[in-house]
Parts: sequence; C-alpha cells; structure tokens
Amino acid sequence: MIKKIFLLISFALFFFFRNISAQGCCTVGSNTFGGFERGITSEGKLKLGLGFVESILASTYNEIHEIPDPLGRKSRVSLYNMELEYGISGNVSLLIVGGIIVKKREISIFDDGGNSEKILFTSNGLTDITVLGKYSLISPTIVSTLGLSVGGGVKLPIGNNNLKNNGSRLPIDLQSGTGSTDVLLWGNFYKGFLPQGISFSTSFYYRYTGANLDGYRFGDEYIISLISEYSPTDYLTISLSAKSRFSKEDFWGGRFLPSTGGTYHDIIPGLIYYEGAAQIKIFYLLPLYRNVKGIQLVTSTTAGVQIMVNLN
Repeated sequence: MIKKIFLLISFALFFFFRNISAQGCCTVGSNTFGGFERGITSEGKLKLGLGFVESILASTYNEIHEIPDPLGRKSRVSLYNMELEYGISGNVSLLIVGGIIVKKREISIFDDGGNSEKILFTSNGLTDITVLGKYSLISPTIVSTLGLSVGGGVKLPIGNNNLKNNGSRLPIDLQSGTGSTDVLLWGNFYKGFLPQGISFSTSFYYRYTGANLDGYRFGDEYIISLISEYSPTDYLTISLSAKSRFSKEDFWGGRFLPSTGGTYHDIIPGLIYYEGAAQIKIFYLLPLYRNVKGIQLVTSTTAGVQIMVNLN
C-alpha cells in the first residue's frame, strides 16, 4: 500500500509541476478543497488529510482583459495543509484545517536606460486555522442517496501578519496570515446514483471577514463548487468540478482599495485512487474567466495532491 501511494504521488508531482519554475505570490483566495467539498463524517470516525497545493500567478488582468504586467510580476504560493474531521454524533462533525504556506513574488524594476533588475520577495509561516462545524439535515442511506448538510465556523488568526524582509514589513498579501477573525457559513448538497457509479454535489462557502489590528479588512468571499464524480471501478474515481469565486474589494484607511476583488470561474479535473482505508486525490485547476477590479495579478494554474486516511 505505502509503495503504491508513493509511486502515485511521485507521478502526480512530476506530471503537474515539471514545467513550473520558481515565481512568486499574491492572494489566491481561500483553500476550499478537501473537507469543504463533502458532507459530514460518520459518528466516531476520524478523517486525517495531508495535502500539497501549488498556485502559480503569472497572468495579469485589467477587468476582463489579459495584459502584460506593468511590473513584470510573477508569483507562486505553496501550501502544505492538514485537515482533521471527527464525527461527534450521527449528524454532527467538526472539521479543522491549517498548514504551512510559502509565498514568493518576483518584480522587475526598470531604470531610465531600459535595463531591468529582478527583485524577489519571499515569506513562509503557519496559516490561519479554520474550524467548521457541520450538521446533516438529510443523510444518504441505501434507500435514498440524497444528502444535505449545513454548517458554520470561524477562521482564527494563527498565522503571522507581521513578517519582514530586511527589516521592512512585507505587503499584506505576502503575509502567512491575515490577522483577522472571520465568520464562515457553509452548505453541501449530494445526490448519488449507485448502479451507475455517478454522483453530483454542490458546495457553498461564505466568508465574512473581520479587520486586523491595522484596520485592514479583506473583502468578503463567496465560493460555489459544482462537482461530478464517476467511479468506473472500486478503486478509482474520476472527478470534474466547476468552481466560482466572488470576492469584494478590500477595505483600509476609510476606503475600498483599488485593484482588489473580482470574479473567478475555474474548471478542475481530478482523479481519486482508493487503497484500503486511504485515498489519494490529484487535481489541476484550469482558469475559465477572470473579471477583476482594476489591474491584478491572478492565479493562472493550481495543482495539488491530497492523501486522506479514514481512522476508526
């Protein structure tokens, strides 16, 4: 089992990241994979997930138009996350998500003679921690494969938002944490078709952001995911997701900030491999649509791998 898992992870990392060179980082939105896209965990069961998600920001948009970046910016975000979910009762489970994040941003500075110099900014540290309680209104059974769950929680400011480089404080989007406590609302709808090995689900996520000690407030965020899965065998599932993110402008100093907020639509194909009590998911995000406020560097690709183990 361990050998198979190692080989599959190695293949996934090689396939997805072989053509990606070191770049840099901006805000890529909330990480809503894994536990945010499934219903509750059964009573007394524990799910442990370890994941790696890589986001590349190499595209610059002015509203809906892709343009050359005025500063030659390229960014990269590497997230190593862990999630725990425990079934407290027959219809309640608790999800906790956190991790370590590494951010890099490269900027090109031009002098009067047209010569350029590249400057690299880097940061790393613990992320904020998300705690989400889930409640099952309708649980799937052998008779009915319909499921409906709702939930709520908080994002706690565990990550550092005062990281510095050579004595100077890094910009807010290069910090490992936001410094704010946010309120979360969540929902999940599931419908399975057992003989055909097909299922469909929808997840909704809303983050109402608070202000940090500097008075900076990230824009509220809505994320909707539509997920379809097909299992041709007992050990393999093919997934295809459509994900939409809507982000409002950031607020600081008594005003909404320019070049923040926007609408993002993506499609995410993936594969899930099952081995005993473990499963491995690999996925790749393909941008479909970008409509941002002002000029912004946005996510151009995201890829990831996650190992999930079910413990009794």
